[in-house]
Amino acid sequence: MGPAIARALRAAHPSVRVDVAPDVRVDPPRPETIDVLVANRLPDGLLGRCPRLSWLHLTGTGTDHLAAAGMAPGLRVTTSATVPVRAVAEFAWMAVLALAKDAPRLRDQQHERRWSPPDARLVAGSRLLLLGLGRIGSAIAELAAPFGVRVTAVTRTARPSPLADAVLPPHLLRAAAADTDHLVSTLPSDPSTRGLVDRQVIEALPADAVVVNVGRADTLDSGALVAALRAGRLRGAVLDVHDVEPLPPDSPLWEVPGLFVTPHGAYRFPEEEHAVAKVFLAEFAAWSRESATAGQDAAACPFLARNGVIR
Repeated sequence: MGPAIARALRAAHPSVRVDVAPDVRVDPPRPETIDVLVANRLPDGLLGRCPRLSWLHLTGTGTDHLAAAGMAPGLRVTTSATVPVRAVAEFAWMAVLALAKDAPRLRDQQHERRWSPPDARLVAGSRLLLLGLGRIGSAIAELAAPFGVRVTAVTRTARPSPLADAVLPPHLLRAAAADTDHLVSTLPSDPSTRGLVDRQVIEALPADAVVVNVGRADTLDSGALVAALRAGRLRGAVLDVHDVEPLPPDSPLWEVPGLFVTPHGAYRFPEEEHAVAKVFLAEFAAWSRESATAGQDAAACPFLARNGVIR
C-alpha cells in the first residue's frame, strides 16, 4: 500500500518528496524530518520522535493503537474509514450465511469425500443483534432488509435508527442476547467497549445462536466463546480479529469445534490500495491549502508512506 500511495501522490504533486519505509517494526530513517506520516501500525513511541510531524493519516480506521505510539495532543489525525465499509459488511454477511447454511461442515465433508445433507437454517425471519451502528454497522444493517432479517442494535447513545427495529443501550446487551440468532460485533476498542461481550452475554445466547466479530478482538471474551463452543452451546462463530495476530500456529483456536478462524482480512478487496490513495489525496489537498494559508510550503514537506492496513 505504501508504494501505491506514493505513486498517486507523486503523480498529483511531483514536487513533493516521498519516502516509503516497508518495515513497520522499526523507526523510519530520520524521523525528525517527517512532516506528514501515512501509516498503519507504528513502533512504540515513534510519534514522540517526530518533532516536525503535523499530520498523521491512517490507512485504516482504528485509532486505539496511537497511545502506544506516543501521540501528542493536538496532532491532526485522519483515517481511511470510508474505504473498508462495504467489504467488511459483506464479510459479516458471508459469515452469517455460511454458518446458517452449515458451510464449514460442507467444506469438511468435501475434503472427506462424504455425502451428507447440511444442517441448514433459514436466514429470513431471523434476528440479528448488531453491536455498533457506525459506518460498518450501518452497512451491515442496510443489508439485513433484503434477507428479511430483523435488526436490534446496541449503541452507546441508543439513539433510534431507521436501520434497526430497536436500538438499545449497552446495559441491556445481556437481555438482548437471549433473543437473537446472530450476534455481530463491529465495536471499536475503547474503555467503554473492552470486554463488553463477556461471559454472561455469551452464556445468555440461545443454543442455536452464532457469533461474528469484525470489530476489535478485546471487545469480546474469546475464552468464554471457546468454552461455549466446546460445550456445544452455540451453533458456531467467526472471528476475523484475535488477541494475538498473526494467530500463532500452536494457538488452540485453530481446532475449536464450530469456530471459523479468518486472518483479519474482512476489509480486503482488489481496489483497496487505490481507494485509500484517493482518500489520502483528498486530505492532502485540504492540508496543502491550510498549510499555504498558514505560510508553510507544503510542497517542500517530506512524508513517509508505510505498508500495511487494518480496518
